[in-house]
Amino acid sequence: MATRWIFGNQLNHTLPLLQEADPKHDVILMVEATSRSTWKTYHKQKLVLIFSAMRHFADELRDKGFTVDYREADSFDDAWKQHQQQYKPTHLLYTAITDHPMRRAMERFQNNLPKTITVDVCSDVPLFLLTQDEAVALLGDKPWKMDRFYRQLRKDRRLLMNGNKPLGGKWSFDADNRKPAKDGVDFKAPIHFRPDQITRDVIHKVETTFADHPGQLDAFHWPVTRQEAQRALARFIEERLETFGTYQDAMLTGEDTLSHSLLSSSINIGLLSPDEVIKAAAAALEEQEAPLNAVEGFIRQILGWREYMRAVYLSEMPGYEQVNVLKHDRDLPDFFWDGQTTMTCVAESLRPVIETAHNHHIQRLMVLGNFANLFEISPQQTADWFNEMYIDAYDWVVLPNVLGMALHADGGLLSTKPYIASANYIHKMSDYCGNCPFNQKDALGDNACPFNALYWDFIARHEERFSGNQRMSMMYRQWAKRDQADQQAIRKKATALKKQLADGQFHR
Repeated sequence: MATRWIFGNQLNHTLPLLQEADPKHDVILMVEATSRSTWKTYHKQKLVLIFSAMRHFADELRDKGFTVDYREADSFDDAWKQHQQQYKPTHLLYTAITDHPMRRAMERFQNNLPKTITVDVCSDVPLFLLTQDEAVALLGDKPWKMDRFYRQLRKDRRLLMNGNKPLGGKWSFDADNRKPAKDGVDFKAPIHFRPDQITRDVIHKVETTFADHPGQLDAFHWPVTRQEAQRALARFIEERLETFGTYQDAMLTGEDTLSHSLLSSSINIGLLSPDEVIKAAAAALEEQEAPLNAVEGFIRQILGWREYMRAVYLSEMPGYEQVNVLKHDRDLPDFFWDGQTTMTCVAESLRPVIETAHNHHIQRLMVLGNFANLFEISPQQTADWFNEMYIDAYDWVVLPNVLGMALHADGGLLSTKPYIASANYIHKMSDYCGNCPFNQKDALGDNACPFNALYWDFIARHEERFSGNQRMSMMYRQWAKRDQADQQAIRKKATALKKQLADGQFHR
């Protein structure tokens, strides 16, 4: 008898593990493990999503005729002992795991199995476009470039191509996708799903068993089944893709979703495959004349960014989780868990995370990541917070995205420059500054925006590392033009701001 073990982020009916299964002779094992949930203090909404999606998936497998051994247990080991006693398997199969901690845990588990049980690890291709070996191979030799990685995948898959050239004459339309939101732009609301009885039962479990975990459960609206995820994909393609591209970097007070797809939570647990999402977006070019800049920008996030992040993670783990070349070691402030800060841009970026375990990529990168870099927050504390708080967070995507892209803690392995910015960028891309007690035009006054002095302080502190970086040369020319007294005043102001943060003065 064979046991086919499915984990909570592998909920896809086209897994080879399931396609090759025999309902008459195989048993599907699924484990809702309390100890796995408390490896980190995960956001309550993330726990509800995983547990509810697992329970729904188990029911769907039963409807297909499979025997499903679904166990709620303290640990995977406890669940396996109970499963083994009941079913006495001689063969164990599971799908390849990307996250390093879980992969190592399963390897240790395998080493302790009786030699009478054979183990096979199946392909995870429906969950990703490339196998693990293919992803690492496509990275090639260092220095790595996401653009090169992305272009090769476009060519290989004949996606948005006109012969051997990119459709529209450009590989990327990113320059067209950086506009602030205009008055009167109609951002269609995303589809929300009402919790059914299964989800309500899980909400009760999480509220009682994980009461001390962060986040709110006042409203839970995420897709927990493939059918719901497909409806969410269709709604995005039909109503929201058109304005996604142009305004994907915009930020508006109270507008938490704009035209973002909100599909990452479904893709990252298998309810949707990246391949079908990409094909749906590409088809919208012809079927509904969706703008090319929107379609290309959306596809680049999945075909390029998502696959590239995983490839870097696979190539660099273990060890990547400890990178900290800028030697930032300050503690993450308490308001990251309650959102109560006097800085409006930070508060508005934290609020939706606390309420729904999500915000969009510019809030993640150019507000929260930028804040952590300028205030010299520990990269490991920052990455842990992202891993715990986001509905779509997994180790394989958080570490390269936070440590590499947002914080440059890997020294430029993933991206060529740190994504830092003063208040000018936030003011340009949002309406936050108009509702903030700090003055976005000022760097030195009592009410000066902290991002300004800290931005120039970062430039000065890391001059030896970045002054030769072509993409940062203009910043260093501007810094050099300031007289010495001005430079000293900015550095002094930045030091005072860091002390104020440590003293809790930005906590409302």
